[in-house]
Amino acid sequence: MALDLNYKPNVFVRTENLEEHEWLAWRRKGIGGSDVAAALGLSPYKTARELYFEKIDVEPVIPGEDKTIMFEIGHLMEDVVAQIFSKKTGLSVFRDLTMYQHPFFPFMLADVDRFVREPDGSVSILECKSAHYNTQFLWANNAIPRHYELQVRHYMSVMNINKAYIACLFSNSEDDFVWRTIERDLDEEESNILQLQHFWFECVCNRKEPPLTEKPDMVLDALRRYYGPADKSQPTVVLAPEFLPVLEEVMKLKEAKSALDAQVRLLDKKIKSAYAPIVNLMGQACTAECVGPQSAYHVSFNPRYRETMKKDGLSVLRAQHPDIYDDLVDTTESRIFNVSKVAL
Repeated sequence: MALDLNYKPNVFVRTENLEEHEWLAWRRKGIGGSDVAAALGLSPYKTARELYFEKIDVEPVIPGEDKTIMFEIGHLMEDVVAQIFSKKTGLSVFRDLTMYQHPFFPFMLADVDRFVREPDGSVSILECKSAHYNTQFLWANNAIPRHYELQVRHYMSVMNINKAYIACLFSNSEDDFVWRTIERDLDEEESNILQLQHFWFECVCNRKEPPLTEKPDMVLDALRRYYGPADKSQPTVVLAPEFLPVLEEVMKLKEAKSALDAQVRLLDKKIKSAYAPIVNLMGQACTAECVGPQSAYHVSFNPRYRETMKKDGLSVLRAQHPDIYDDLVDTTESRIFNVSKVAL
């Protein structure tokens, strides 16, 4: 697929007067920049299956974490990030409250945070981010988190713009601020378009669920939320024979894990037996030292405290103070996948 670079993006919709639900409805008509990593199975936050359900307007049975406040804070911080970027670079920044559409791949949409006016009069993209202070390591050595990079490259493709900046603020100090420059990569862009095209037409348009390829914990949590809580009244599901090798593999892996767990328990026992005489000598002391001719060791045996409910405490609390129990106790569901072989 050879990319034609002689184009301008289509105006999809003006966004300045849209309510949030209207804006979300327009976003469902295509793939936006923040959707790209999920569509490619590379998002740390969302699976392709979840994105698929969003695009066909299927709500999860169990709502996920309410990120409305986080979204609003991030949106409000965009202007702050843009101002700091402009101050540090000397470049002029402006907004364009428009959702754009790729003219050749109309399922590709772009709702860009800000644009930059370069000294030569050309226009670049600015993506504004704010993140927790502890995530600065993800930007070390001039790096950019991959899901953010994919988002920006998507915007460059839709807008037919060859240069972009991404800036991130980590605290309320402009010193905790980074920005990176991204140059357009047409080879990667072509590959991404082909994958997004497959997701949109093969999955969304054909109502065909995308495969489960992400981290298992993400996948299982997504399935739990969209299918809802367990229902023991449901009939037994009959699996096709093609799942026999899968079930056999699960049993083998569980057996291997059990063997390793037993080995870990044995090693723990040996470790405790080895240091028990030292604990005996330390008594109530929390530290010890041992110095030899060629080596020295520092030992710590520090206490850790945690509060736990006494035996039958929950039952007593529920019986004597049901109102307090309801306020303090949450019931969560987890399910254990078990396989046992049945004789024929």
